[in-house]
Amino acid sequence: MITACSTPNIALIKYWGNRNNELRLPAADSLSMTLSEPCVEITVTESDRFSVSSNNKEMKDKDIERFQKTVDLIKQYHPKVQNTISIEIDSQIPPGIGLASSAAVFSALAKAIAALADCGLNDEQISQMARLGSGSAARSIVGGFVALENTEDSAIARQIAPQDHWELFDIVIAPNTDHKKVGSTEGHASAWTSPHYKKRITDITERRQQECIDAIANKDFEKLMAVTEEDCLDMHHCMQTQDPPLHYLSDETYRIVDELKTLRKTQHLPLLYTMDAGPTVHVICEAEALETVRAYANVQKGCKVFEASVGKGAHLV
Repeated sequence: MITACSTPNIALIKYWGNRNNELRLPAADSLSMTLSEPCVEITVTESDRFSVSSNNKEMKDKDIERFQKTVDLIKQYHPKVQNTISIEIDSQIPPGIGLASSAAVFSALAKAIAALADCGLNDEQISQMARLGSGSAARSIVGGFVALENTEDSAIARQIAPQDHWELFDIVIAPNTDHKKVGSTEGHASAWTSPHYKKRITDITERRQQECIDAIANKDFEKLMAVTEEDCLDMHHCMQTQDPPLHYLSDETYRIVDELKTLRKTQHLPLLYTMDAGPTVHVICEAEALETVRAYANVQKGCKVFEASVGKGAHLV
């Protein structure tokens, strides 16, 4: 029996759309900050039959099929991993609200499976295993600031700066915890139908990814803010113009963003906003803005608030 713990990451350059949907090979590179919490623990045990259970989610047939397919793909691409396993999920994350619960789940699963197989895989190899379950999960294998980079036939997570490189915080404001109607997996498959999607890929490849890497390397918050918010709004514009369109952002999302922009301008605070595939707003800030952002978040009626710093990535417990 092996237990691994992992956490979400918040994408600064978003992963949206694949060049291979089955293997979750992204159409472009992406970049994220691994979070310190909330946590997911995955326990894998050798078993006579495959099974999956979760403490906070009813496992439907399609959920079990996703785990089974992920494990089958891992076995196919890593022949040393051949155990039949049971999977137990203990998660603190409401699923399907734009808080990257699948990134935490499948990174912890990959870490646990690799340890159970005891086949000496390194983090880059384990990140490829995690990606087979959730593209963004590859980035949660590693702590600090992490790029998911395409190679000719794969995509591998690489740390670009360690956990202690830059003290940043993520105050997460979830307007509701209802599970989104269309999951990211389904949305990725239609990304290419947006008339703006090809330009998005070009902008990330030719400019945005490197701008974000440079901003992190130099701890340049203004530059990080500009490129992160640009990429976030661009991704949601592509989502809203693909077929069928996806409108993940709610009226509450837009209200919170507008109020954060006013707060930033009037108090000259180092904060930025970004949203993944859901209505949840991530407010990333430096220490001098933390108390103000925290106070703002905690008075938002009906919202669930999480707070995280830069995390260490998936690890065994």
